[in-house]
Amino acid sequence: MIPESIHNRIIVVTGAVSIVSIDEIQPLWNNYGSLLRILLRGSSNFKTVILKLIQIPTELKHPKGFANNLSNQRKICSYEVEECWYNRFNDSVALSESPTPTCIDTWQTEDGTCILLEDLNNRGYSNRLYHCTRDNITTVIRWLANFHASHLNASAIGLWKCGTYWHLATRPDELNTIQGTRLHRFASFIDARLNTARFQTIIHGDAKLANFCFNQSGDAVAAVDFQYVGRGCGMKDLAYFISSCMTETEAKQSESFVLKVYFDFLQAALKESDIDDQALETEWRSLYPVAVADFQRFILGWSPSHFKNTSTADQITETVMANILDDLQNTAIQAACTAGEYVRSKWKGDFTVESKGLGSAAADIVTEVDEAAQRMIHELLRPTIERYNLGWLAEEGEQDDSRLNKHAFWTVDPIDGTLFFSEGEKGFAVSIALVNQSGTPVVGVIYDPANETLYQTAIDRSVLVNGQPMTMDLASDAPINLVLDRGFEKHPWFPALSSRFNVQFVGGAVMNVMNTLQYPRSFYMKVPKKRLGGCAIWDLAATAIISQHSGGSVQFFDGSRLHLNRPDRLYFNDVGFIFCGAHCSYAEVKQALVELELISDTNPIAFNLQ
Repeated sequence: MIPESIHNRIIVVTGAVSIVSIDEIQPLWNNYGSLLRILLRGSSNFKTVILKLIQIPTELKHPKGFANNLSNQRKICSYEVEECWYNRFNDSVALSESPTPTCIDTWQTEDGTCILLEDLNNRGYSNRLYHCTRDNITTVIRWLANFHASHLNASAIGLWKCGTYWHLATRPDELNTIQGTRLHRFASFIDARLNTARFQTIIHGDAKLANFCFNQSGDAVAAVDFQYVGRGCGMKDLAYFISSCMTETEAKQSESFVLKVYFDFLQAALKESDIDDQALETEWRSLYPVAVADFQRFILGWSPSHFKNTSTADQITETVMANILDDLQNTAIQAACTAGEYVRSKWKGDFTVESKGLGSAAADIVTEVDEAAQRMIHELLRPTIERYNLGWLAEEGEQDDSRLNKHAFWTVDPIDGTLFFSEGEKGFAVSIALVNQSGTPVVGVIYDPANETLYQTAIDRSVLVNGQPMTMDLASDAPINLVLDRGFEKHPWFPALSSRFNVQFVGGAVMNVMNTLQYPRSFYMKVPKKRLGGCAIWDLAATAIISQHSGGSVQFFDGSRLHLNRPDRLYFNDVGFIFCGAHCSYAEVKQALVELELISDTNPIAFNLQ
């Protein structure tokens, strides 16, 4: 049943005279080998041993249809992690308050890996439970608490950087299957919230009931299967374990009990340590529902009909997503209003004005107020940057590539319309938005200091103006207003446009777009041009989501999607854009520009670059 080389090595390392029998306990998941119990003769230390014989299959199959190279590499990595665990970490816990099987030997073969372990049956852990009592659950929770306590702040080199078999970075296929859902949009925020927890430990990563071996009385337990052990928040193990041994009703009714038992054991285990156990409990209690939501994301993508996909888990997940969005949106509002009031206090006052060396007067100037307001905003947003692992992109100062490397980023214009601000005129605003890596805004907040007006919205939420639902003039037959930048008067198109539309000059780009909310039969545009400028990401992100959520539309000048995170460009001069109010469509605007012979019907951008 096993090759002669493996047979001989087992004889040598166990000191046995011979192998009496080999029984398969179970095949490894998805035909990756076998778990074997081997009866020995003549060994003074071992009556039986467990051999995990790992053999990578030549033909990839998967019961849920995820048979590809990625799933294969994930599985291979999991066995490498398990081997590392037994060679480098396991000895510290094998005989502790969170027992595991001692490792006898690990070695590589021509077609796989062998991990030879003690048989926990010989240490009294011979009972495998498929249903458990509250006392049994308490026993496992005690194991988890002691395991987590013993590894707080420990190095996890060689293990998963993020423990658990379902963690987001390794599950793009399952994530893709829930594309378009609210949970898909929040998956990275949920993942980041767990990964940035202040308190991190080593977690088991697959802490289901089936991976715990009980003694006959059920009051002591040992754990097996360390393929997905790695760094993480202990709540991931706890939430997953509860999902494996309780019904939906039991889990809902027992949550307070489960958390109390866990933290009682955890605090007892940390009694002699210098860990701030109260701070740890406060943080991890708040992350328990986040861990539930994280696993729910995986289950919905992997097997939506699975019994673990429950209405209670859905409700918890919805609450978690709403809380995350509240946190992000409220922080952005606080930052915009705080900076906006500061800007308002400096308006029409004395301040230094400098040049950035750009061609356009509107884009060129910067004041000390811009820079101070940006510092203010960054300081207020910083906790969310840390909490959700976010990038940062702002108009003033040096730019980095965090917007391309992070799952989402804050983008800030501390004063859009600085020229108007510096001249003592209205038309300037503070603009803050959160944009995901795919270039779609998640949160948008704009504060107009001169008029003390706050505009806010977020994904799946309506637009509020000073906290109230936005109202607008719903007349759909009024003439179309065209909002333009003041400098457009010198553009060769201006005579034709002013003959066709009611032209308005309001202020900077942000307040120009906000004007289209008040007059739904209006649009604001930037014509493509060669010269750098034409608004940047920080100008358009908040305006885009606010405009779209008020019934308007936003496109590049050629009608394609407004992408707010193009890898090679911060500015949109090369493509231009058109913002339309709720009762003015891109098609209507394009047709008018064609009739004025300003653009081609087939290629509106081709001959407009100046």
